[in-house]
Amino acid sequence: MPLLNNQKTLLLSQVQKQPNIDITQLVKLLHTYDDLHIEDFRGIISDFMYEQLQEAGRDPREVELWNRITSAPRHTPEDIQNVQQLLSSYMQQFPTGNKADEANIMMNNMHQEMADAIERKRREEEAAREKNDWLNLERGKYNALQAYRSRYPDSVHMSELDDLMWACTQQIINHNSLSRYLNDWPLGNHAAEANQALSEIQGWENVKRNGDLFEVADYMNMHPTTPFINEVRSVYYTLRDDALSKMKETPSKYSKDDVTRMINSGIFSLWDLKNEELITDESWETLQLDRDEFPQLSDYQVSDPNLQAPADCTDIYLFGTPGTGKTCLLMGLTGANGHGYTLNMKAAGGPYASALQQYVQAGITPGSTFGSFVTTINGQIAETGKRGRILSHRINLVEMSGEEFALRIAEGQGVSLADMGTGATNLLQNDNRKVFFIIVDASDDRIKVETEDFVRDIEGNVIDVRLRKRYISQLDILNKFMSLFELPENQEIMSKVDAIHFIVTKADILGNTYERKEKARDLLLSRYRGPVEQLKTYCRRTKRVNYSTSYSPQVFTFSLGKFYVGDVFSFDHTETLQIIDAIRAVTGSVKEPTWLDRLKAAIG
Repeated sequence: MPLLNNQKTLLLSQVQKQPNIDITQLVKLLHTYDDLHIEDFRGIISDFMYEQLQEAGRDPREVELWNRITSAPRHTPEDIQNVQQLLSSYMQQFPTGNKADEANIMMNNMHQEMADAIERKRREEEAAREKNDWLNLERGKYNALQAYRSRYPDSVHMSELDDLMWACTQQIINHNSLSRYLNDWPLGNHAAEANQALSEIQGWENVKRNGDLFEVADYMNMHPTTPFINEVRSVYYTLRDDALSKMKETPSKYSKDDVTRMINSGIFSLWDLKNEELITDESWETLQLDRDEFPQLSDYQVSDPNLQAPADCTDIYLFGTPGTGKTCLLMGLTGANGHGYTLNMKAAGGPYASALQQYVQAGITPGSTFGSFVTTINGQIAETGKRGRILSHRINLVEMSGEEFALRIAEGQGVSLADMGTGATNLLQNDNRKVFFIIVDASDDRIKVETEDFVRDIEGNVIDVRLRKRYISQLDILNKFMSLFELPENQEIMSKVDAIHFIVTKADILGNTYERKEKARDLLLSRYRGPVEQLKTYCRRTKRVNYSTSYSPQVFTFSLGKFYVGDVFSFDHTETLQIIDAIRAVTGSVKEPTWLDRLKAAIG
């Protein structure tokens, strides 16, 4: 194209003098002369026309390239890199182009946009990783949640993480778990609960360690909002279920006070216990009886070191540790009085037997007793002999002191049978024939022994009485008791012993009456085989003791009947009469005088 050279100024002057010049004429001039540019018309024509000229006079290639630049995406680093390349091309091809200044500014901003794009991409990739990790997060594991929180400190799930980590803390609440949560979330959603739990934890740990159902129930009722209420409830229901199982297994171990306290505490309702057949309408009625109106057995249990028993009788000794059921056995014997035998309710021990009979008739037990009390109850068992003649087995039932029997043997205080209890000396050394029944508790081997220790002043006066508790093993006592039989100092007494047998008490826990004897035999041979075999050996060696049973001790079972919680029972004399039959079989008898015998005696 031609050049204007020195004529350029003249041309621009002429254009300026023509205010109505058409824009197409100006465009034509631009296309005619190579050294004429749009910028040359700035100030020559109006601003409005100048803007029109800029658009009309632009190179189509420039327009197309600039449009590509302005419409190009600028999100990813790759996008930014593409725009940078387009800008470089524009600036090279159109250094004086209409958008040259704007292109320079844009190019300078591209560095920051590239940095922003790289950071944006990093965040998007991290968000994608977090989304995947969140979906696969082990929400029930505290360590996994803690690791997630460390990896994504700016996570949108922070509040949820807080709740999840607190839920994990509540699975096992202790000082360590609570401190860990507070260390991670000192101002967390549950910080107040955690601090409250820390202040309460020691008290709860003490209650939990004691394992007492009533304590746990009280704690649960008094701390309904405690952070570890779930654990409290779990422990409570575990102990409650355990108590229910134990009540079903051995209802006789639960006193009236125990049952009343359970009902009053809301642990069990009356209907709960009725549904479990631990209480009936009849037993509940019996449970309401005022036991203070019944005889106090302690009034009849007087220690007498000079205790005597009627002569010309067979003395039936009941040996056993405390709580094994000797008193209950006597209750059964008094309750069935008149069924083939009679007990003397007037002689020594008679008032005691009469008191026991009242408890049997009511269907309640008198509770445990302890001390050095030894008693005898005189009676006779009838037997029909040949030709219908009535024979009489005269007996003295002797209840030995369980405490003295157990403790003197356990502590090795003596080796003489005559030292087995206060009053035992005269009884065991008398001339009566003797039968030993060894009482074994079916419910447990460990027996709690409670004794009274008297605190005296320097002058010997009793100033205080303290209850001493300890646990002893029936196995240990039986082993040591059997060993006493062959000692020289006991031979005079043992020479008068005709039989030694076992009575397994609390037999109601062994199943129905058809199963009991077999289960009692299995219990003796599994838990007490040592003393049982030792007794067998001793009997065979004497060729006298247990002669009628081929020198083998027999096992009998005993229960007062069907027991319900609250020391209440429905009396059944079946097993009592079986024991009477056993006594009848191992004791001697005398003929009851007929009217003719009495007549001959009267006339001489």
